[in-house]
Amino acid sequence: METKQLVYKMLTENTGKHFLDSGGTDGRMWQRNQRKTMQDFEDEDEESYVFDYRYGDIERTVSVFHFLTNNLEIDDICEEFNRLQDENDNWDAVCNLYGVSTEAYEMLDELHDIEIERTWNTYNGDSDLSQILQGSNLIIDGEYYHIIQIHNGADARGGYTHARMFKGGDYCDGMIHEYLWEYKDRCEIQDDIDEGYLTDIKDIDDDSITYTSKEILKRCEELKSDCSHP
Repeated sequence: METKQLVYKMLTENTGKHFLDSGGTDGRMWQRNQRKTMQDFEDEDEESYVFDYRYGDIERTVSVFHFLTNNLEIDDICEEFNRLQDENDNWDAVCNLYGVSTEAYEMLDELHDIEIERTWNTYNGDSDLSQILQGSNLIIDGEYYHIIQIHNGADARGGYTHARMFKGGDYCDGMIHEYLWEYKDRCEIQDDIDEGYLTDIKDIDDDSITYTSKEILKRCEELKSDCSHP
């Protein structure tokens, strides 16, 4: 399975419902995503911006689909790990990894040299990603790998996909994407505007309204926006 196919499968994976969650009838991410084709995801901008004229805030969104599909690869180790994940419906591995079955972890532990560098959840820090990701960075037989879950539910406490493994891309040095940052603070975004990387940005509430970079900078100055307080 190619990386794009697997990421699309994860984005549309039914992660269940609970009567106490905030998803309502069809508000969970997997329900929204199942209305999209892979082409819909491919047509998304890698990153998008909107401007809140009232408060002078610029909001950035990074497409999870593009974030995961630009550099990540699937090799034989990933194929075997993901097969075992699909065949075994448990997350019982005794290790510092989220969403991993006993069988998949035992395969890694018995056949490969593994170092778990970091386990993380993007909800616990600053992130511009369109959906929450949870996972781990590993070094297996001297190469970078990532075990990743996508949050497809409503509340961040539950609703995660089965964990899948990807091999890190060449020249990424352990990063998931070679140039697309997971998060940019307000100062970094304003630097992009100053340097001409960002020009026209739509209004947060009305996409028929577009602001030029000069209009945005002028409005931020009017509001005495201070980039030292992102």
